[in-house]
Order: sequence, then C-alpha cells, then structure tokens
Amino acid sequence: MECVACGGAAISERPERTAQGYRRFRCRDCGKQFNERTGGSLNRTLLRGIEFTYEAVRDWEAKLTPLLIDNLRRRRGGGSRVRRSWYVDETYIKVNGRWCYLYRAIDRTGALVDVMLSETRDMAAAKRFFRSAKAVTGVTPARVTTDGHDS
Repeated sequence: MECVACGGAAISERPERTAQGYRRFRCRDCGKQFNERTGGSLNRTLLRGIEFTYEAVRDWEAKLTPLLIDNLRRRRGGGSRVRRSWYVDETYIKVNGRWCYLYRAIDRTGALVDVMLSETRDMAAAKRFFRSAKAVTGVTPARVTTDGHDS
C-alpha cells in the first residue's frame, strides 16, 4: 500500500478502526493519516478538485439505478416469482384530465404484483383488483397489508 498524499511506502497500520470498521493507516514520511477506502477513484477525483454537474449525476443515476434495483432484489430473494405477502394501496390520481383511483400491490421483496385504474373506490373495485392480480400472477396471497380503508 502507498500513501495517498506522497506515494511513499513507509506505511504503518493504526490499531483503531474508523466508525464504519475500515482499517486506518499513517504514512511515516509525510505524517498523513488515511483509511483503506481513501485511495478510491471517487475520493481521488474529489481531491483533485473535479466538479460534477447535476447532469452527470443524473446520467449516473439513470444508468446505475436499474443495476442497484436488480442487485437488491436478488439479495432479498426477489426475481420474477411473486411472494404470498402483499402490500396493497390505492391513491387518487389524474389521468388524461380525469380523476381516478390507482390500485397497486407489491410483494414483500418489492416486486410489483399488479396495477389497476378504477373510477370508484369501493368493495367491487377492490374485489376486481384482487381477481385481476390473482389471474395475472397465479398466486393467492396468504397475507394482505393495507392502509385500513374498508374496501
């Protein structure tokens, strides 16, 4: 390992760690203290004074968000299979100038189960939504969590 400031090889490891658990080091040549993450490419870029525009950050978000979502779903056991515990909610939105109710269900891993637009917010619309979700997924939920609305 080299010092991030002077590039020297006279490095000693400190006994304490950072709050995140990273090892700490001290350069005996220049006295600079750093941790094992200090030499990362993003940190070097920030040290050099390179400024990022909001367009660059937005481009990174557009490129990296789908990758992060896929990675998180894989870690949580997501994938294409719908689980048997659903979170269901409805909200009032305007579509093409008309107000309607959007029913939406996701499973415990965050996978979308089904979505339905309805002009009414009543028991018939809720039953129609559940029939549609069951037909699309082929899964009957064992548990459904809602916001407490009667329908």
